[in-house]
Parts: sequence; structure tokens; C-alpha cells
Amino acid sequence: MQFRHASLILFVVFLGTAVLTAIVVERQHELNEQRAAVLDDIGEPIDVPDTTQTPAQQIDPATLQANQYLSTTTDLNTDGVPDTISITVTGDSAEGTTTTIAINGTSAVFPGTNPEGWFGIVDINTADHEKEIAVSDLGPSTDYTTGFYRFDGSSIQLVGTTQGRYEEIQFSGNGILSTNTRAKILQTWFYTDGFSLNTDHKLGHIDQHVYLIDPTTPSAHLTMLQDLSLYTDTTMTTDAIATTLKKGDVVQFIGCDDVAWCEAKSSAGILGWFYVEEYSTIVKPGGTKAPAGEVFEGLSQAD
Repeated sequence: MQFRHASLILFVVFLGTAVLTAIVVERQHELNEQRAAVLDDIGEPIDVPDTTQTPAQQIDPATLQANQYLSTTTDLNTDGVPDTISITVTGDSAEGTTTTIAINGTSAVFPGTNPEGWFGIVDINTADHEKEIAVSDLGPSTDYTTGFYRFDGSSIQLVGTTQGRYEEIQFSGNGILSTNTRAKILQTWFYTDGFSLNTDHKLGHIDQHVYLIDPTTPSAHLTMLQDLSLYTDTTMTTDAIATTLKKGDVVQFIGCDDVAWCEAKSSAGILGWFYVEEYSTIVKPGGTKAPAGEVFEGLSQAD
């Protein structure tokens, strides 16, 4: 009897353990399914990177391409003495950064909000026997700028600043460079802009009567949403009307003086000018005003 009683007790214990184990396994399975569902919604946890450094401070020198330097040695002013140049970016993302170029122990701090982190050596005019240091800034919203600097043997001097990254600027070697500049009126568009190196070694802007948009750009071809008369010139003489663009016409946007006047060409090939107030308010002959977006369809308004 004692043996049978003990066996019964062991059987009950075994059965209880098995049932408990089954319950635990089932519960774990339910928890796993719940976790999987949550991860489906929010994704796996990720490591949050250190944001105190700017991209310029996280550069791997091995990734630099041609004419991109953290430091280099070259003869900037052809005096036969090699010059040692280096760039340093200090500060952090929250408080802002400071970009410093040092040449032979002389240093200068360059303005900017988002430094590219390296510099290049360019030669704007091969005849003046001087090379320039180009330092690009990415800007707050890909509004690239490049500052050009020279070394006179004792000090670092600003030559000039243009839009665009120096890696994409075209240098002819005759004192003239060309870059893409973002226009200031009508829509978001860019034009080829020119600068020349003056005798005082300063970059001067090459003014143009009209700055041209690339005709292959989609926003160079617009559809009229309402009628618009074009002037023959930029004097705003009311009786000097070249043609009237009609609602539904597809016209070519040629470019602007980047101040107030833009040029367009009708489907018949007739050129004329229209007036833009502030950034994008069209002023028609007679003084009627309308937002550019209500006059033209197809304008680019990218940031």
C-alpha cells in the first residue's frame, strides 16, 4: 500500500510539472508572438549615433578624392618654398562649428554653417603664378558656397566667394571661373554664373543682361494658366507689347536678370519680358498682380 501511495504521489507531481511546463511554454510562445508584432510596427532597436560631431569632423582621410585635402604641401606663390597647409573643424552640431586653415603656422578662421571639411588647391589665373585655396561650405539646405583664399607669404587673404562646390566649378586658367548660381526670383532654378580675377587679386562678378536657365530643365517649359502680355524690353512701356501668351499655351522660360525682369518665348518663337515683384508676384501691364503659381504651371518650388 505504501508503494502504491508513493507511486500515486510521484505521478501527480509529474503530471503537475508537465502541465506547468506546457503552460509556461505556451505563455512564452504568446509573448514571442506579441514581441514580433510590436517589432513589425516599430522595427528593431537601433544604436543612436553620437550627434555632437559634424560630418566634417567624422571624415575618413582614406575616402578623400582628387584635390581634397585635410593637409598638404605645395608652393602656393611660386617663391620656391613649399607651403604647408592644413584644415581643422572644431565645435559641435548644437553650438556650430569653426573652420580654420593654417599655412606655415599662420591661421585664419573661415565663415560657414556646414563645412565640407577639406580644401582644394586651384589656379584661377595661371599667368599670375599664384594658386588659391578653395574651401566649400554645404550651407543649411544644400546652398553650397566656396570661399577662395590666397597666401602672400605672411597672411591669408580672401579672394572672393561664389556659390557652388569647388569640385564642380569650372576653371579656365585665364582668370575666369564659372559656377552654378541659384536664382533669386520666380522659381527654384540655377544658371551659369561667371567671375573674373581682378588685378588686385579679388574675384569680381561678371554681370549679364539675362541669366539663362538650362533649356533641358523641365521648369524651363511652362503652361499658361491665364493670359500674360510680354513687353518688348524692360522699360515697362505699356504700348510696347511684343506678344500675349494665351491660357493653355506652352511657352519657354528663357531666364531673368535676377532682379525683376524675366524673359519668355512664345510657341511662335516671339521673345518678350514680364515683370516680377519681390520673389514671385507677376505684375501685368496695367498693374494687375498675380502669384506666379497662378500664371504658370510647371514652376519648380523646391527648397
